[in-house]
Amino acid sequence: MDRLILGRVASLGGSSAFGWVDGIAIARGRVVAMGSASELGARAGLRTEVWHLPPDVAVVPGITDAHLHLTTGALAASQLDLSGVEGPEATLARIRDAHLAMADRGEADGWLLGHGWSLDRLGGWLTGDDLERVAPGRPIALWAHDHHTRWVSRAAMSAACITAAATDPPGGMIRRGDAGVPTGMLHEGAATLVDGAIPEPSAAIVEAALAAYAGILASLGVTGVHDPGQLVDDAESRLGPWLYRDLAERGALPLRVAASIRERQLERALAWGMRTGRGTSDQGDTGGSQGRYRDGWLKLFADGSLGSRSAALLEPYERDDPAGPAVGGPSGMLLRPPKELSLLAGLAIAAGIAVQIHAIGDAAVRSALDVLGGLPRPAGPRHRVEHAQLIDPADVPRFAELGVAASVQPCHLCSDASIARLAWGDRAANAFPLRDLDAVGALIPFGTDAPVEPPDPWRGLGAAVSRADPAWPPGEIPLNADQALPVWRALRAACLDPAQSLGVADEGHLTPGARADLLVVPIRGLEEPGRCGADLASIRPLATLIDGEIVFRSSGFDPGPEA
Repeated sequence: MDRLILGRVASLGGSSAFGWVDGIAIARGRVVAMGSASELGARAGLRTEVWHLPPDVAVVPGITDAHLHLTTGALAASQLDLSGVEGPEATLARIRDAHLAMADRGEADGWLLGHGWSLDRLGGWLTGDDLERVAPGRPIALWAHDHHTRWVSRAAMSAACITAAATDPPGGMIRRGDAGVPTGMLHEGAATLVDGAIPEPSAAIVEAALAAYAGILASLGVTGVHDPGQLVDDAESRLGPWLYRDLAERGALPLRVAASIRERQLERALAWGMRTGRGTSDQGDTGGSQGRYRDGWLKLFADGSLGSRSAALLEPYERDDPAGPAVGGPSGMLLRPPKELSLLAGLAIAAGIAVQIHAIGDAAVRSALDVLGGLPRPAGPRHRVEHAQLIDPADVPRFAELGVAASVQPCHLCSDASIARLAWGDRAANAFPLRDLDAVGALIPFGTDAPVEPPDPWRGLGAAVSRADPAWPPGEIPLNADQALPVWRALRAACLDPAQSLGVADEGHLTPGARADLLVVPIRGLEEPGRCGADLASIRPLATLIDGEIVFRSSGFDPGPEA
């Protein structure tokens, strides 16, 4: 249906402000005109629905989450969630309850899968024996909050043949106890050793989970995602780009997706003809579901994470009792030597696949920039460094110089500020340098890293402009307040920068010719001055449109349409 929306509209087409206009006209899934009410009124035809927005709401572009594990997040919604559970006893009690509930459903031998536990909340590394006490004989695999460590039971290790004789895989570590016996904590590359023993969900389960999760995302204003690859690194899996493209071609992909691959999937992707930025939208469509899918990047890993103390640092971690020794050494671990990263990246780039490198610590960020700086630049899409939580000041200008996007998740600022201050000490002053990255002209596409964090983009936007979390206790000091962004720049990072990093010109903004992905939101928190992070973090869309069609509408929203 064609639509004419009259009210405050932020195009994000300019470079220095919102660029408010008084209305927007939509036809065949795209923006066809913007301007004043009188200019647009003549476009209203018999098949045009006209919305008159009240003055306390505004239209903004739809948000693209530049780092969201889509299928993983969709499936995780039905798994055991240990987020926020404090202490070992409460954690183990929650696991016991889940085990007993499965037994009551007749799933005596089924895998118990979950996520969300944290080393800092547990107070130390637990073991597979702890799981055996509360869920005897049950195969259990539980991702840590950061998805860089997996806590597995004795039954799970047995199913995956992880014994004292097992060797650490490249870029991974099996935590061991007496006589080299695995304890049940699998770090980094070792975390995937149990994947082959876990049954892959059916196509029907995956598709239903995606549809339900897309509804949640739409209610939060997310109209597109960049999926950085499945947590299960399996070359034969049907999940990932192959799944999304099939859904798009059937008209069944409920939101816009750019999907990346992992290392083991590279050979298959090369044979498939994958090329970053290309997808069903290159088939001449003028809107609708055929424009929903694009090929993403090759995802590589330079280091681990802050939460698991495996992020690679230029200097050792500070004294950090809950973790014990950092994984891989006192300064964390580089998961791949730069020469290996360069070789893999070069193979992908030669075929037209851009590269994104996971790098959280400042040593890993420098290594990633060194690798990407020595490789050809893609013609349209950008290479990206994912997370970039700790950046040495000398490396900040290199993002712009090399044309590399800093794909950051400001919601991690909320969750990791206290851990960063503890583990990085004075170097936490270099954490999340968003304003410095913007000042040198770098792209900073925002994401949430869901299901590592909740898929709420507004929490991250609030953190980007306030450097704090409204949930923090009163008196908590913002993390590096001088690195706060203006509201308009934060919104561009959530809408336009993801599209630019993918090399796509008709997404992420509202100007004539662009795809009509847009939100109607309360205007509070969007206007400067004031810059209230709490107001921005609390925004919830009143309506979400993809390709000009309503995919979410709150029960209380009445735009006063006149057919």
